[in-house]
Parts: sequence; structure tokens; C-alpha cells
Amino acid sequence: MEPVALLTHWGILLVFGAVLLEHGGLPVPAAPFLVAAGALADAGAMRPERVLLAALLASLAADHAWFLTGRRYGRRLLAGVCRFSLSPDTCVRKTDDLVVRHGAALLLVAKFIPGVSAVAVPTVAAMGLSYRRFFLFDAAGCLAWAGAYVGGGMIFSREVGRAIDGMGLIGGWSLVALLALFALYIAWKIAHRRRLRQLYRLVRISPREMQALLAEEDVLVLDARSALAREADPRSLPRSIAVDHENVFDLLPEGARDRTLVTFCTCPNEASAALLADRLIRAGYPRVRVLSGGTDALEALR
Repeated sequence: MEPVALLTHWGILLVFGAVLLEHGGLPVPAAPFLVAAGALADAGAMRPERVLLAALLASLAADHAWFLTGRRYGRRLLAGVCRFSLSPDTCVRKTDDLVVRHGAALLLVAKFIPGVSAVAVPTVAAMGLSYRRFFLFDAAGCLAWAGAYVGGGMIFSREVGRAIDGMGLIGGWSLVALLALFALYIAWKIAHRRRLRQLYRLVRISPREMQALLAEEDVLVLDARSALAREADPRSLPRSIAVDHENVFDLLPEGARDRTLVTFCTCPNEASAALLADRLIRAGYPRVRVLSGGTDALEALR
């Protein structure tokens, strides 16, 4: 079946399914379905209000599931979600920073921000955001997200139509090409994760090793937790300073290059700490370690 016929016949179900899967946490790109459906709606082959309604209902269904689960399991859920994320190094921290800055209003634009859309809802749920505020902001955000892509498809319907027709002429090879590009993206993200894990295994130290290190060497601990995580657990490690990835080098004290730097976070797989350690090593800092254990390390070393 050609792409136009496929979208015309199954368009609403395809839109609903793609949005539900993407916002449910799977790496399924829903935006192309919305754009294509918008182009077909402009041509009269589909009704735009039905496309918007399908996308809105699917998005709200997925977000409600995340909200209820996040309310029940709190930040433990975030650790589990980001453990399987393609970007575990920024999954929690980036969202935490944005939530601290913008609060519930983040839900208005969260779905446009890669890496944030997947965890914004459980994050605000874990913070204790009321259901009423969640529903108002999330519904508006879902509608804005779906409307932007469907509207874009309608505005640029001619260009989108030509692209769809071109895919029809190429036939099955167009799908193969799209799948190949998607596979390359996934492979690149997996390679990035693997490199971080290898670095983590090479330089990590346990809380017990950290105790010995504190007694023997001039150690500086770089606390890479987000502001929201530090607020939730205000305990700190000995000789630690709070840093962020953007201005870490500005926050390092004089003589830091001659000290042993230990990065720390409570994120899944110590991903933010490993990423920070990678930046320090690349910048030429000779003695860098990653403290394992997360919250257990806080308990053991406080």
C-alpha cells in the first residue's frame, strides 16, 4: 500500500498509536505522523480536528499513567526510567534544573525538548504537584505540541505532499532509508552510553575506598547532583562543592589541577558524575575519580 493510501486509511489510528508509544517512553517518532496527517488534512483527505483529538487523547493517556506512577513511586521511578534512556547523563539532571526554574509551566513546552519530555511528568508528580495544576498545564502543552506539528503539516502541505509522493515512487526503499537513519541515531547514542560506562569502570571508587582517599590525599568532591536532588536530600559529602556542567571550571578553586577530584551524583549509573569526569579528563586534570553508591555513599561518608 502506498504511503498516501496507508495514511488516509489508517491515519487516525497511526497518529494515536505513534503518540501513545512515544509519550509512553518508547523511541517512536510521532512528529512525522502528525505532520503527514496535517498535510492530508489540508488536502481534505482527513479532518484536522480528529487528528488533533487523537493526538491529544493519546498524549494525555500516556501522561496520566506517568503522573500516577510518579506520584506513587517518586524519584525511584526516575532512576528506573533513565536507566533505559538513550541519554542517561542528562535525563534527570536537565529536567530537574528546568523544573526548579519554571515549575509546572515546564509542561507547556516539555514535549518540544529532547530528553525532557520523557521524564517531566513523573518529575513534577514526584515533587507533589497537584493534579489540577498538572492537568491544566499538561493538557495545554499536549495541545500546543500536537497543534504545532499538525499546523506545520497543513501550512507546508505542498512540500510534505511532494515528500510523501516521492516515498510512494521509491516504494519500500523509503521506509528502509528512514529505518536506517533511525538505527544510526540509536547506534550513536548506545556508543556514547558504552563509552561513559567504560570510563566509569576505569575510574570509579567505592565509599570504602573514598574513606581511605580522604585520609591520605588532598581530595575535592564535585557534587554534580541537580539543585532539586540536593533540595530533596540536603546531605553533603566531606570537602564537597556543588557544581554544574556549564560552569564547572569557573567554580573549581585555585590549585584544583593538583588535587584528586572525585565526581558524585545520585543519578542512575552515576551517569552525570561519569560525564563530568570525562570533561575533566579531557581538560587535562590528571587525577579524577567517580564515586559509586549514590545515596548509599552519602549515608556511609557523611
